[in-house]
Amino acid sequence: MTLALAYVIAIILMTGGIIFFIAATVGILRMPCPYTRGHVAGKGDSPGFLFSLAGLWIYWLTVNPIESIKILVIIIFMLFVNPIVIHILLRYCRKAGVKPCPETTFHLLEEKIEGR
Repeated sequence: MTLALAYVIAIILMTGGIIFFIAATVGILRMPCPYTRGHVAGKGDSPGFLFSLAGLWIYWLTVNPIESIKILVIIIFMLFVNPIVIHILLRYCRKAGVKPCPETTFHLLEEKIEGR
């Protein structure tokens, strides 16, 4: 792979990551309750991190291949940690008694579970 092609691929991947981050930010600002905001954050940040760090990995692969292993470890770490942290935060919201908005259908699921 030539150096110029690697840089172009890295820029495209990083731009894709920025687009996911912007979409997640808009979604977080527009959603009405913490549960839907957490869903948007979990779904938008994971691919944003993945694309941004994949672009960074390709860049570091051309500059210093040994150091690029650290980026791969960070990518794997973030793929596992981000959904777990979102789940823990939303579970704590649930235990703290934060009510979902009436516009969401989350409360319908709760009625089905309690009315077994």
